[in-house]
Amino acid sequence: MSKGRERASDRYMAESQLSELQNMRVLLEEARGLSRNLAYHRRARLEAELDVALEEVDRQIGELRADRR
Repeated sequence: MSKGRERASDRYMAESQLSELQNMRVLLEEARGLSRNLAYHRRARLEAELDVALEEVDRQIGELRADRR
């Protein structure tokens, strides 16, 4: 494969990963909203886990965006 095709393929893969991460972030935010209906102790534990997941997704999105530059 030529260098140009490899770069285009890498860009496409990065864009695809970024799109998937952004979709995952939306779903995690929706889960956070739905968790409001849980009992307090369950909600607190779930929201803590969701915060960790959101931070990781945001970190990965930041890395992908940095790599695109």
